[in-house]
Amino acid sequence: MPEIEKVKGIFSPISGVYDSMNTIMSMGMDIFWRIRLLNLMPKNGIILDIGSGTGKLVSLYNGKARIISIDITKEMLAHNRNIGNIIIGSGTQMPVKNESVDGVMSAFVLRNLPDTMEYFREGFRVLKAGGIMANLDAFPEERPLIKPWFSIYFYGFVPRIGRLISNGDSYSYLAESVKNFKRPEIIAKEMTDSGFKNVQIIRFKSPSAHLIYGYKI
Repeated sequence: MPEIEKVKGIFSPISGVYDSMNTIMSMGMDIFWRIRLLNLMPKNGIILDIGSGTGKLVSLYNGKARIISIDITKEMLAHNRNIGNIIIGSGTQMPVKNESVDGVMSAFVLRNLPDTMEYFREGFRVLKAGGIMANLDAFPEERPLIKPWFSIYFYGFVPRIGRLISNGDSYSYLAESVKNFKRPEIIAKEMTDSGFKNVQIIRFKSPSAHLIYGYKI
């Protein structure tokens, strides 16, 4: 897993183009995936948006819950309009009291955490009974007919476009982070081992993206 300072160095230079690049790379499907994630979240109470970055999830949310944006990269948070609800912090050391929130969510964050198990344990700690944790991310493509085309596009084409737009290697790192990431089943087991119940995997038809969620009962 990447170190925190390395992750800051990856995301700081692309803070201004990150949202638009996500939409370009996913051919617009990232909006659909994020809305599917948000539909799982409570409509009231308090939700933590871990690795919130520029606040794209917050901008798509239509409930009445208070969303607290947490991220380690201040350059990303500078674009976040969730004024009054922004905290600089890590998902593996959440600056939040035990059993104080109703939901924990993240989008394309798991691959950049230093320790996913510690993240799940932290999520379980801060959630109230009945709370939900849901995480959207990109995973290695394993379907035989799709894998070759996905590899050409995501590991070849995307980093080149990223270098043209951001003048750096951040998107080469992000592509490699998908290639080397754990399988969804492993993430689901880690959530279960951390105490979550009824852990489910939603496998989107579009390549790579999965939504994994579970409950604190």
